[in-house]
Amino acid sequence: MIIRSIQNRTTAAVFGLGLLALAPTTAQAIPAFAAQTGEECSACHIGFPQLTAYGREFKLEGYVAGGTFPTWKNFALMSQIGFTTQHDKIPGGLAPGFKSNDAWAAQQTSLFFGGALDASAGLGAFIQVTYDGIAKQWHWDNVDIRIARPGRVFGKSMFWGITFNNAPTVTDLWNSPPSWGYPFIPSGLANGPAAQQQIQALAQGVYGFGAYNALNLNSENMLYTEFDLYKALPNRMSYALGVGPATQVESVIPYARVALQHQWGSSSLEIGTYALMDRPYVAGTINGPTDQFLDVAADSQFQYITGKQAFSVQANFTHESQSWQASFPLGLASNRADTLNTATLTASELLFQKYGVTESFNTIYGSSDTALYGNANGKPNTDSWTTELDYYPFNNGGPKWLPWLNAKIFVENTLYPTFNGLARNYDGAGTNAQANDTFFTGIWLAF
Repeated sequence: MIIRSIQNRTTAAVFGLGLLALAPTTAQAIPAFAAQTGEECSACHIGFPQLTAYGREFKLEGYVAGGTFPTWKNFALMSQIGFTTQHDKIPGGLAPGFKSNDAWAAQQTSLFFGGALDASAGLGAFIQVTYDGIAKQWHWDNVDIRIARPGRVFGKSMFWGITFNNAPTVTDLWNSPPSWGYPFIPSGLANGPAAQQQIQALAQGVYGFGAYNALNLNSENMLYTEFDLYKALPNRMSYALGVGPATQVESVIPYARVALQHQWGSSSLEIGTYALMDRPYVAGTINGPTDQFLDVAADSQFQYITGKQAFSVQANFTHESQSWQASFPLGLASNRADTLNTATLTASELLFQKYGVTESFNTIYGSSDTALYGNANGKPNTDSWTTELDYYPFNNGGPKWLPWLNAKIFVENTLYPTFNGLARNYDGAGTNAQANDTFFTGIWLAF
């Protein structure tokens, strides 16, 4: 088994190098934005998708810099092609239609619109529509349409805006909250932990409007605030948009965000918090009693960026309070109330805009609830370590025939000391956490 796994991983690496050899030898940022601004990818991103200070400013100000109205250059394509090997096979296949292990997948292909809709009005958009190559269906993906305007308050400059979007945290400027946090490109075929917090589960299953403000306290410090209200997609609409069945939620879902950014020289530091509360109905129902979730998070990001290197650290802790007012009487939860916590710490280094390395630790832990998780001890506890190596062949500019081409060739290895509650026999059928260790490699193309 060890020899076979090494052979498979070697084959995958050789294939990745082969793709590199076939590629042109000279991409810019998210392609539509690069085409609009004329900037190289490194102006907006540390590799991708991590934003630099310039990238955060571009997003904050409505995606309009360098643009006027939409043109064909505001459209872009992206594809993620990867090879997945787990430590143990998955009987019946890693996913329907795939082998039990060692499988290739064009797991995601997306069409984007990005940039100015009307620059004079400060109206711009980031709109993503994705074909899921594993589920084999189209769906709407990240959407953020915003109007942004400059202003002044108490003699200090600011930028304020209004946003329509479809996921809590998708509007965020930093890479610590879930929408843009690590892992940036997880395997769609790998087995994942059972527990997921509500703030992640709602993505693309909701729509909402919000307002934000970035106040420049002085030349080094910015205070960012945002408040959004979301509604669950009606079931028919959720199916039409490829994300059904959406979780149905009573009334509106409030989301609030506060962050303070300090910037000096080549460095920046952000410290912030955000929170969300909702009352979802039991799955399959649209009225009656509801459960209640409250997610409260603390996050931070540090960056040091020069012409030759870019170093970043993201930290995030989210505590979720769960009240099973509807699920407990139905036997869907073992307790009337539970807690679920996640913590992530990620550090990455990018050298010469080409060679990247990332190390990330993630832990999930919370109350024991056998009815919720169905494993041997009823706990959601999962720990993982991920090491990633990247190569960006076009980060400083693409070929003349496609100057906004970009690519990321990556190798990821994820180890699970604990999975779904235990290190050994977590499912009561003899399966150990190590069985889910995952090697994932491939290429992420954007053009």
